[in-house]
Amino acid sequence: MNISENKTVVALSAVFALAFGGVAYYGFTRTQDFAQAQKELSAISEQFEDYNNAEVPPTRKNREALKAAFAQVNQVDKELQQQLESYAAACHGDGKKLSAQDMQNMLRDNIARIGNLAGEKGAVVSSPAADLGMAAFKNSAPVEADVPFRAFQLRAVTRVAEVILNSGASVLDKIFCAPLPGAAEETAKGSRRAPAYFPLSFEVAFEAPRGVLPQVINTIVNDKDYMLFITGVSVKGMENLPGIDPYQAPSGANVGDDIGQAAAEGTAVRSVAKRLTGDPKEKARVHLNMQVLYFNSAQNK
Repeated sequence: MNISENKTVVALSAVFALAFGGVAYYGFTRTQDFAQAQKELSAISEQFEDYNNAEVPPTRKNREALKAAFAQVNQVDKELQQQLESYAAACHGDGKKLSAQDMQNMLRDNIARIGNLAGEKGAVVSSPAADLGMAAFKNSAPVEADVPFRAFQLRAVTRVAEVILNSGASVLDKIFCAPLPGAAEETAKGSRRAPAYFPLSFEVAFEAPRGVLPQVINTIVNDKDYMLFITGVSVKGMENLPGIDPYQAPSGANVGDDIGQAAAEGTAVRSVAKRLTGDPKEKARVHLNMQVLYFNSAQNK
């Protein structure tokens, strides 16, 4: 590989690392980690962009510098590939081909498992969530060609439902599984145009105290088996805000009242606002738009 090709590989690898790093560090309680990671990855990317744009004389010093930079990105790429291989292994499972009846039985078992878990946790599973978003397949088996994708989508949805209930949600309110994308059809046909991986979409809605939301989000995005993405979040408080307290003018008559004393002395008055919303115990309804990455076994061997 010549110097020009090396520079191109280095630049592309850096961009890939930068994009992937944003996903890896996403999380409500890891804002500083995310910012620091983005800063470091941006610096690496800019450094490699300089290599890409610069005229690099083929001197020993330049060759050594480029070799060291390439080794650094190659290591990052290797680590990311190992993560992808781990996700792909979970996606492919034990490699056994499932029949449409197997898929239907799996759905019924998972429905029962989530119902039992909710009972153990004292939570409620509403009707729109009870069938895990696959009501059409409870009494009618799916198309045979769709089984690998629907079975994987079901396993991912079940995992997310378990995370939500185990985190302390009081109600699992709704689950919707989106239609399969066109890439699934291409993969089922064994088409050369079939991508190596593609997302399967679903949505979940639940009710929980605000304080458990960071745990739910972080557990989902850090799952070791499924490459899950949160593509949209909606949080709505369910409790009515208390009314505004009646206004009381500061008075200097109250001994020991700092505000009243300050007012009497003509000095600046400071008071601490009382929190009316955002309490960790406040109930909220959360709606998550989700995607799980499906890995094409034919393209990932």
